[in-house]
Amino acid sequence: MLALPALSANGLFKSLEMFNFEEKYYRIVDIFTSVAFMVLSRIDTINQLDSISAGEWGRLMGLDRIPEKKCLRAKLDELSSLDNETNLDEWISERSIDWIQPDEGEAIGNFYLDGHVRTYFGKEKLPRRYVARQKLCMRGLTDYWVNDAVGNPFFSVTTPFTKGLIAALRDDIIPKLIELVPAHTQEDIDNETPLFTIIFDREGYSMSLFKELWDEYRIACQTYHKFPKDDWIESEFKTIKNETIFGTTTELRIAEKEITPIKDFHLREVRCIANDGHQVSVISKDFRPTTHEIITHQKSRVSQENFFRYGRQDFNIDTLASYTKMPVDDTIEVVNPESRQLEKKIRSTRSKLGNRLTKQQGLILPDHATDKQQMNYEAKQGDLSSEIEELKTMLSKKLEKRKITKKHIKFKELPDDHKFKTLHGGRKKVIDIIKMICYRAEVSMANIIMPSLSKRDKDTARAIVKNIFQGSADMIPEYKKKILHIRLHHMNNRKFDNVIKILMVHLNQSEFIFPGTELKIVYEFISK
Repeated sequence: MLALPALSANGLFKSLEMFNFEEKYYRIVDIFTSVAFMVLSRIDTINQLDSISAGEWGRLMGLDRIPEKKCLRAKLDELSSLDNETNLDEWISERSIDWIQPDEGEAIGNFYLDGHVRTYFGKEKLPRRYVARQKLCMRGLTDYWVNDAVGNPFFSVTTPFTKGLIAALRDDIIPKLIELVPAHTQEDIDNETPLFTIIFDREGYSMSLFKELWDEYRIACQTYHKFPKDDWIESEFKTIKNETIFGTTTELRIAEKEITPIKDFHLREVRCIANDGHQVSVISKDFRPTTHEIITHQKSRVSQENFFRYGRQDFNIDTLASYTKMPVDDTIEVVNPESRQLEKKIRSTRSKLGNRLTKQQGLILPDHATDKQQMNYEAKQGDLSSEIEELKTMLSKKLEKRKITKKHIKFKELPDDHKFKTLHGGRKKVIDIIKMICYRAEVSMANIIMPSLSKRDKDTARAIVKNIFQGSADMIPEYKKKILHIRLHHMNNRKFDNVIKILMVHLNQSEFIFPGTELKIVYEFISK
């Protein structure tokens, strides 16, 4: 209940009328509120609703009970059905536009892109992909998330294919961002100001892609330099102190040069010396930020990693939500399994060939060798030479075969034992956007109380908000005065009570009206 104003400010109750939803006992606002309360209470799956008091939760929404798990699944499926597919995409786009839209006088900030794998243990033969946190290749789906510099999510794109970050950028992320970001003004075009800057890791390194995005859309890319040249002279580096977006001060030894990796395409290369002397190289097409800001922007990628970690632990973003299968478009290009196996055999043959060549070079005939030693040496040399020639012939044949083998084929051309069905993502799409709203609501509430905390306690702001969600409260409506009193029980110590009072003041100033009623919510403690 304390999060309702923040949920509303982040768009949970906006434009719900655009959905084709048959309201019977439950309204559409009740369905969205139920899922949001479930997420904030750290209930990982809809199945776990069996473990809570349906009547108590129902009173939070002014109902006899919340939707039962089968009912909630059916309502979510209705919201993500074919009749609502376009409406759902438009509603999600509206939320993303609201979050992306800069305040008056401000410019569009940087966008951070990274992939997150949701592993799958079912019977479908989904393509395998590398899962960094488990250091294994596993079946699953890849979610590409776009976040801001402090980790707040804007949107995500899910794919069952292993096409990689570069293809995801070109096919999915950039078209989506162009739809959401305000168009360039003529002044920006004349000044060659980037439409926006997108920051990612080395997986997206591609000079041809960077040039294509800049020439066609004026989109600047920033990433680590995948192939940096020799180290720069240490005298070129300067020590610079600056404040990060998180309010901390950093001291870096950095240097910058302009490079031209492709003809008529200029980039900034910024290097930073780490504590061990290693030079970290970052390249960027955005010439607006200072040298120090380029490095701090790249380091801010850790905020997206923190979002993934927090999302897995608290919001269960790895859940599949639905096991409903749907066919894959036959025209989509996928990796040819024959090409993959051929590459594996080529690597194996090259490894064996290198091993035999090393052994041959290591064979040394001792000085004044006896006849027996001479015979053994010649026999080993002969055996190795024949193995080497055989491996070279095998490698040559495989390389020739690789030239005529397609690396990618259409899905319909896949062998039957490699074909698969993908998982329907509609229900998860609804739940994911509500999870984004809940995450942003938590962050906004934590930001309100953070200034009142000491330096030692600033990391506990989110924990305080989470404790409130798990706490008890009394709800007392006054229909004549059109007021709904939410009276919280006190926390474990007075310090946290004082912090929550500050939060209550902000929430009361918003004069939030409970959805579907005329009751203004007033937050207070039970005893003053």
